[in-house]
Parts: sequence; C-alpha cells; structure tokens
Amino acid sequence: MMFENIRAVYSEYTAQVARLESERRSWEGLFGIGKRLADDPCHDRFYDELKKLLDRYAGEKHSSEELRSVLEFIYRMPCDEGLPDGVLMPMNAVHSLTVGLAGQLAPKDAALLLEQYTEDFPKCRRFPVHKAVIRALEQAQNS
Repeated sequence: MMFENIRAVYSEYTAQVARLESERRSWEGLFGIGKRLADDPCHDRFYDELKKLLDRYAGEKHSSEELRSVLEFIYRMPCDEGLPDGVLMPMNAVHSLTVGLAGQLAPKDAALLLEQYTEDFPKCRRFPVHKAVIRALEQAQNS
C-alpha cells in the first residue's frame, strides 16, 4: 500500500511538471521576466509529501526486500529518460530522505542496491546526496 502511495506522488509530480513545461513560454524566467519553473510550489509539495510517506514508512514493519524495492524505485526514477527536465534535480535531492531507511536494509539487499546505485550514478555524476546514500548503503552492506 505504501509503495503505491509513493508511486502516486511521483506520478502526480511528473505529470504536473510536464504540464507546466508544456504551457511555458520560451522567454519565461529569462532576465527575471515571468515565472521560473523552479519556483513553482509543486516541487516543495513533492518533497513534503514524499517525506511524510517515508517517515511513516520508517515507523512500520517491513521486510528488507520490500524496503529495497521502494528505495530502488526512488533511486532509479531520475534515470528514466522520458521524464521532464524539471523533475531531475528534485528527484535526485529527495534521495537525502532515504539515508536512514538505507541503514535498515539487510546486507544482501544493501549490496544489490549499492551495485545498481553506483552504476546509475558514476563518480563523475555524483552530488553530495549520492555520496551520502552510497555511504549508508555501504554501512548496511557491511553490518
């Protein structure tokens, strides 16, 4: 049930940003004229809704395999080439919300997720949030 709610948050956010991008005029946001896409409140709503769901999820009982599926979904979303450009940075930023959950993984599940994560985010494309997730996955793998 929780996984479906997380998927729904992503789906709604992606659709909203796609709509905003399609309605946007080419000159908007340039030289401070008009509204910038990055200023739309949908980005904050996405972060807040996902944070609420993940906080609630962290307090529930779940298997390591189920947790791995949820985290894999969150981690792989910014890798989807069909997404609107406006969602990529926020979808990477929300990885910070998963660091505590990554520590709850069984070593085997952490190792599987770590392998995929380092492949998806090679050193040349990593932000500090990616490094934090990798550290958390490495710790879970070695525990």
